[in-house]
Amino acid sequence: MWGWIFVFLAVALLLYLFFLKRELRKLKLAIRTVPERAGFGSRLSLDFREKALLELVDELNVMIDSFEEKNRKAKQMEENVKLSIAGLSHDLRTPLTSINGYVQLLHGTSDDAKREHYLAIMEQSVQRLIEMTEQFYDIARIETNQKEIVLSSLSIATIVEEIFLSFYEQLEEEKIVVQFPDLQTDRKIIADQLMLTRVIQNIVQNILRYANSKVFIHYRIEHNFLVLLVKNDMKRDSKVAIEKVFTRFYTEVSSRTNTEASGLGLYLSKKLIEKMNGKMDAELQDNWFILKVYLPVSRR
Repeated sequence: MWGWIFVFLAVALLLYLFFLKRELRKLKLAIRTVPERAGFGSRLSLDFREKALLELVDELNVMIDSFEEKNRKAKQMEENVKLSIAGLSHDLRTPLTSINGYVQLLHGTSDDAKREHYLAIMEQSVQRLIEMTEQFYDIARIETNQKEIVLSSLSIATIVEEIFLSFYEQLEEEKIVVQFPDLQTDRKIIADQLMLTRVIQNIVQNILRYANSKVFIHYRIEHNFLVLLVKNDMKRDSKVAIEKVFTRFYTEVSSRTNTEASGLGLYLSKKLIEKMNGKMDAELQDNWFILKVYLPVSRR
């Protein structure tokens, strides 16, 4: 009898080892092909239900999920780099071409008034180049987590008013009237002052390009956020795809004939606000463009 028991156990052990080796071979083959199948549901599975082997497969699947996520991010980064290069080449080419053209005109005239006019336009183009390169630099630092952030308790109403007033001459020139709330909020927010300043500057520059004549500033509290609402009427010929306003390189004019806009201002602003634990939305109501900036309320 013991002999039969020994034979049965030996056969069971051999079968166990056979199935175990078969599953290990299948597992080895599946692991080898993971890089080729990445992004197409390349999780591993087993037919042989052995606890230790199943635990190993679970651990391997965690590694595969991590690998696929990194692979996805790498592909997204590659697409962003391609888009950045294409956008950068287009947006830098326009002011550079303008500068080159006015340099030729400058060489070809001795009229002092014309020379002064050409120089003024060239200075504007150079300033635009500087602004765009700063935006590209900021975006690169944000997306690689290299931009430092210093959060503190700030009065957003004071910062908004000061920045809008610093653009007084440009707003006056464009005949844009800005209306602040009768009662300024005394609630403070938690934000990085330099980042917030950059965001408000981008919002004002967006207004200068696309607003018709009126801007309204409002504040309100929603849950744990102070919301800054900036509402401006749109020019009659404006065509805005509201779902794309925060997209990199998006400009109002789909043909990108708007040489004054790189399409980075609101994209960068949204990134900066999110970096400060806030959020930024936009909507269209009739012919009004409304930006909503949410920032955490200070508890101090």
